Amino acid sequence: MSAAYAVEVLKFRRSRVVAVATVGLLLAPALMARAFLIAAEGGGADPMSAKAVLLLPGIGWTGYLGGLIQIYATAGVIGSGIVVGWCFGREYADRTVVSLYASATPRTSVARAKLVLLAVWAVVVGLGVAAAAWMIGTATGLGLPDAADGRVLVRLTTLAVLSGLLALPVALPASIGRGYLPAVGGLLVLVVAAQVATVAGAGTWWPWSVAAVWAMGAGSGTEHVAPGWLAVVPLVVALSGWATVGWWRRAEVV
Repeated sequence: MSAAYAVEVLKFRRSRVVAVATVGLLLAPALMARAFLIAAEGGGADPMSAKAVLLLPGIGWTGYLGGLIQIYATAGVIGSGIVVGWCFGREYADRTVVSLYASATPRTSVARAKLVLLAVWAVVVGLGVAAAAWMIGTATGLGLPDAADGRVLVRLTTLAVLSGLLALPVALPASIGRGYLPAVGGLLVLVVAAQVATVAGAGTWWPWSVAAVWAMGAGSGTEHVAPGWLAVVPLVVALSGWATVGWWRRAEVV
């Protein structure tokens, strides 16, 4: 392992931000979806029950996974974006970026190490989201999912992985803006743009909404979204990574 990767792995492993975000992404959306399902099945007249009935596409595993996909479509990008913003923004906030200019390790190697580590983390968390959803569902009385529910779990897994990767472009505003706040601003722009694109009918091709629209499946009237459109996600991620590394190559010391 190169020096850049060794240092970044150490930072990542010891970070409370990463630990809290990881646990939150694995558990919070699934628990929220289960709570909505309980409220919907209860048939109460309170606002939460009424909202749950409108949100969920059915009952049982169908409603649980459908609600989870809708929640994670936004929560996944936000949670992962916070980690990306921390990973890049902390170098400027803590003034450690200055030492990189005197280090024998090239700054571009540091940026690449951060991006690769974040991508691996996003994939691992995405796979863990499906496993956590399955365990929470079975542990709370939903039983075992059938074949149709298994296919929805595959869609959820794909969405979870792609949502984490779609947060990687936040590294660019964090680097250009030299801190956490520009990262948060960039993250909000991505989330709001995805919502606007979906409402405007562009959600089937906009990178930050196409995965969610596809994952919702035929039950939400989005059956015309071909899986091939998901290829736009790694393309955007690769371009943003290239731009981020290029910035780190040319940026001057602050």
